[in-house]
Amino acid sequence: MQFIDLGAQRERIRDRLKAAIDRVVDEGRYILGPQVTEFENKLAAYVGTKHVVACANGTDALLLPLFAAGIGPGDAVF
Repeated sequence: MQFIDLGAQRERIRDRLKAAIDRVVDEGRYILGPQVTEFENKLAAYVGTKHVVACANGTDALLLPLFAAGIGPGDAVF
């Protein structure tokens, strides 16, 4: 039994997804480009916060707030 039908979900947004990928590739800016800014702004509005920082991966997303709080190597986090 399939829990989530990712293929069906992808099929519904296939054309929009391809167009978005083409815009990013055509722009040639994969970091701090206009699409990233647009994504951050839309996500911030959607979740009701002032700021969103897009990250390359989940590890970066977990490390950024730790570093911002002054937590580093050797510190205990409970």
